[in-house]
Amino acid sequence: MIMKKISKNVLLVSSVGLAGSAFAVTNTHPVFAASNATTSTSSSQDVASAQTQVNEAQKEVDQTQSQLNSAEDQLSTANSDLDQKNADLQKAKKAVNDATINEDTNNALAQAAIDKAQSEVNYANNEYQDAVKENNDRQKDLTDAENDINSEQAKLDEIHKKNSDINTQIDSANSDINNYQGQINDLQKKKDELSPKLDAAQQALNVKQPQIDAATQNLQNAQKDLGEAKSVNEQFTLPESYINYVTGKSTDWDTAKKDLQDAVASHTYPFTDGDASDTVYNDPSALSNSDSKRLSLYVKNLIESIQSQVSSQNKLTITNGSLEYAKRYTQDYQNSNYVFRKYNAINAAATEMGINQSSVIGYDIAANRQVTGWSQVSINGYVRTYYDYGTTSMSEIAKAAFDLVTQELADPNNYKDIINNNGYFSVAVTTQDDKFYVCLLTINPSGVPSSFDTNEVAQPSQDEITTKEDAIKQAQAALDQAKNDASTEQSVYDQLQSQSQELDQQISDLQAKISDLQSSIDNLRNQIEDDTWIQKDLDIENSLLPQRKTFAQMSANKVQDTQANLNAAQAELASAKQNADTVKAELGNLKQKLQTAQQAYDSASKAQSDASKKVDSLKQQLETAKKKLAHAKAELVLAQTKQNTDNKQNQGSSDNKQKQGSSNSSTNKKDTNNSSSATKTTTKKATTKKATTKKATTKKTTTKKVKKAKKVVVASSKFTSLKGSKKAFVGSWKKAKSVSGYQVRYSTASSMAKSKTKSAKATKITVSSLKSKKKYYVQLRSYRKLSGKTYYSAWSKAKSVKTR
Repeated sequence: MIMKKISKNVLLVSSVGLAGSAFAVTNTHPVFAASNATTSTSSSQDVASAQTQVNEAQKEVDQTQSQLNSAEDQLSTANSDLDQKNADLQKAKKAVNDATINEDTNNALAQAAIDKAQSEVNYANNEYQDAVKENNDRQKDLTDAENDINSEQAKLDEIHKKNSDINTQIDSANSDINNYQGQINDLQKKKDELSPKLDAAQQALNVKQPQIDAATQNLQNAQKDLGEAKSVNEQFTLPESYINYVTGKSTDWDTAKKDLQDAVASHTYPFTDGDASDTVYNDPSALSNSDSKRLSLYVKNLIESIQSQVSSQNKLTITNGSLEYAKRYTQDYQNSNYVFRKYNAINAAATEMGINQSSVIGYDIAANRQVTGWSQVSINGYVRTYYDYGTTSMSEIAKAAFDLVTQELADPNNYKDIINNNGYFSVAVTTQDDKFYVCLLTINPSGVPSSFDTNEVAQPSQDEITTKEDAIKQAQAALDQAKNDASTEQSVYDQLQSQSQELDQQISDLQAKISDLQSSIDNLRNQIEDDTWIQKDLDIENSLLPQRKTFAQMSANKVQDTQANLNAAQAELASAKQNADTVKAELGNLKQKLQTAQQAYDSASKAQSDASKKVDSLKQQLETAKKKLAHAKAELVLAQTKQNTDNKQNQGSSDNKQKQGSSNSSTNKKDTNNSSSATKTTTKKATTKKATTKKATTKKTTTKKVKKAKKVVVASSKFTSLKGSKKAFVGSWKKAKSVSGYQVRYSTASSMAKSKTKSAKATKITVSSLKSKKKYYVQLRSYRKLSGKTYYSAWSKAKSVKTR
């Protein structure tokens, strides 16, 4: 056996002897003998293959050795280059150190020169800036003065032109006034001649005028009587849809209300604005007894016309007592304070007449009075408004009463107050601030005393209306006769009066023109401007202008002088800076050379290091190649030994066949036992080897299946806002990537003992039902669900929040 220390080749070579021994023992076995020829051929192939591996390994060793030799040459060159670069680096460092020793002194001298030059520049620049500022001020002063002079002169010229134009207009107006005055004098002469004739015609007409005036008054009185009698006959036709709703035949209130409003809008009133019976009042609450009666009858007829259309059996009765109650109601209302005036007036009037207060019901409506002015007065901290009023006519009051009735009809909750109205009735008118109020007053007969006057006030009959119409005709005929009797005198008077009025109008027109012209002249004279002060200011500015020009020139010369000084100082400073830059540049160049040398050294050092590493690597490769070559040679020896053994085995097989027939039984038995034993041993080894191989395979398979579990990392987040509210807190945080949700836990202990946890999908949560004014510690973490499992991030640092 060949033995070498710690070599795979030794083990392979040593095993050759063992293999030969085993072969010798089993050489006579029939099984081995039968396969000797095949074994010989296989051994030859193994030897050839092993020889090829030896050749390849030797080639690899030779190539690696060649590469190593080349790498060692490169390393030697790199070491030499590194030594040279190091020498250059040390030389550059010495040059920089030598220059640095004198740097402070050179820099100090250069900086001193710069500071001195800079000081001179600063001084010169200050002088220059002061001179520039002074020059700008002087030039501006001169420019402003010249602009002021030009402006004042332009104003003065404009005033002179304007005043000249105005005087021309005044002269023209005075000329027109003189012309108009001449025309007035001529017209006045004509009027003076006409005046005696007009007086005579007036005297002739005055003799017959009383008869005309009396006839005219009689006609007006008759017309008023008839108007008052007819104005109470108010009728209002309800639309059919409204009647059907009120009588229960329909439930369509919207249509009924709309048709009612259309009927109201198209209704015409018996009161005519401006006719003889349309009485005008300064104070609507001061109605005459006749108009108060007329207004009550008007409303009564209006309501009864409505009741009759819906088959209502209710009746309103106007009595002397109800009219008296309306009068007292008005007086008490006007004398009452501003709080609950209507309520107080109803009760006061009822008490005065002995009427049960609960028996009286009032409905009112407000209408605007004509206001011509107003003022406010503060009394004890309260502001009160006082108004100036215009007039209010009976037609306006009647219109308000009509609106009150139709307003109640248009309300589904109040229309029965009109339809079911029953008892004694009257209408009152009151005022308050800028409004007047029309109030419908109904008195239940059961609540009146025996002293209450129940005599009904009837409206005029048709016979009375016919009589009044005949009276108008008679009055008109009398007026026509009186005018006919005075027609001649009236014609003369009218003609003279017309001429006189025409002269008066012409004189008035001329006087108006004169007045307008006089006003125009006054306005024009007011427009004439006094140029005295402007002229004085202009004279002063002109006298100061030469002095300002002299100062401006002096300041301009000073700017030039200081500019020259500044330029010289700046040139000196530039020279000092250039010298300093030269000193710095020299040191900078040396430092640049040092940097270049350092870079070259670093590059050489790296090349030397790379070459050294390459040599070490190739040495390791060479060692590996040599080991590989030794192994291949051992394999070759083993193959060759096996080949020799196989050849000897083939030779022995022929000899054994000749001896086999003469073997005794004991020898056969021994051979059989040996063969059996060898077979058993061989089988056992094979079985053991197979089991071992299976075990190794199993171990390999197991190792392959057991993999380290992949760690799941869950992105964390932290609170961006945490605010307390009433018995709660609200937290919000930034969204974390690839997470399924978040958990928030909170506790009153900083250790998070006995904490509670809430989950959320969004990035905001509100935790309520907490204790008020309590401090809580809060933490946040995110979680991710993956393959049926939930993974969590770490809890964030605890933050505190206090509830309200």
